[in-house]
Amino acid sequence: MAKVSFVSRGNTLNARRSHPNKSRGWVAARYFGKFNKSRQDRWVFGDRDSGAFLAKFAWTKIVRHVPVQGRASPEDPALAEYWSERRRKRKAPPVDEHTARLLRAQGGRCPSCGELLLQADHEPRSPHEWEQWFMTVRRVLRKQHIVEQRDGQDRTFYRLLHAHCQRRLATTGQ
Repeated sequence: MAKVSFVSRGNTLNARRSHPNKSRGWVAARYFGKFNKSRQDRWVFGDRDSGAFLAKFAWTKIVRHVPVQGRASPEDPALAEYWSERRRKRKAPPVDEHTARLLRAQGGRCPSCGELLLQADHEPRSPHEWEQWFMTVRRVLRKQHIVEQRDGQDRTFYRLLHAHCQRRLATTGQ
């Protein structure tokens, strides 16, 4: 028998209470199915008419975090190297998926000047700092649309540049 998560088990009990004269098979066929098309799970509680379904806890990806050593504090100047190394290993703050793909493809560097496109000394700590970070990223980075001709066919692609590098390239005509 397939395992049913805690949420689904509770939903089964509620569905059985709502239909006391119906069999378990009828309740299962009515309320459970493959509602999430990206998964092969038949035991998803949902509504056949709207297609809405409840997510299972088992679908949540587990993210492990490296614990901080002892009483290490970011304010301790003696541990500056330790904290900078932790920041280097961490993923960059989130950006939209297209920008993230371009960053990975370019190794995080501007193709014009070779410098890092995003420099994060520390992760934003408050909603206000996150808002400032996103606004700054939008001002600093530019997506450049490039059409390249190869074998008689146009190939279109994007690349990320610093805004000042894009302005410099525009003035020099490259």
